[in-house]
Amino acid sequence: MSAPTYFSPVFQAFAAERSAATIQQQDLVNRLLGTGSRNLDLRARTLRGGGLTLCGITGLGSFSHVSHTWLWLWDNPGFDWEHPGVAPLRAIYRFGARHRIPELTTGHLDLSGFSHPHGAATILAVAGAYVLGGQAVWSCRFNDGKGSTYVHINDPQVPVAPFDPATAPALIMRAAQVWPGEQRAVVRGLFRHFAMHCEETPQRIGARHSSGAVITAAFDRMGRITGVSGGAPAPGR
Repeated sequence: MSAPTYFSPVFQAFAAERSAATIQQQDLVNRLLGTGSRNLDLRARTLRGGGLTLCGITGLGSFSHVSHTWLWLWDNPGFDWEHPGVAPLRAIYRFGARHRIPELTTGHLDLSGFSHPHGAATILAVAGAYVLGGQAVWSCRFNDGKGSTYVHINDPQVPVAPFDPATAPALIMRAAQVWPGEQRAVVRGLFRHFAMHCEETPQRIGARHSSGAVITAAFDRMGRITGVSGGAPAPGR
């Protein structure tokens, strides 16, 4: 049996709807952490480095750059469900079981059929982290670069990305490139994330933020975004 070349439809719908918000949050955390080395202690659930100690760390899983496979940490024989850094993964597993998302309940996944297996692993990690609160993930190489490990961060020191009307159109387009077949879900998801009042027709989806800013995405007959417009409200509004 050959490896799948893409995720299941139910995972695609789940991940696409959350993609723009998770990309924005991940960008913010990447700037916060920078590229310096850090010390990960899963038992203590800490990530230290650069004068910063982050707590509430949960191990998500690992990706093999040799076999192009993903392994959820709960299925790693070196760990178990009772490990402090693994126990929170029950929420992801149960969410996957409840919504019948196989990628969240299958311990070992072959990603070798994907055009970018490492990118597919990152999508899995970030989507799973969303179930845990979506504060963002941190990743590093191990075993002489043969593998990458991913952890979720849940620490109040980490800021939450706010709605930014100036960057929202570009953010939507970035997420739409990741999920070309789920572009309407990408737009709906960002608007729902920021509790924006949304109006939808076959040609467009528009929403107004509580600040007064309006964002509108236009679509072709295939459901692909043809443009995103909007920005900050006029002065005095």
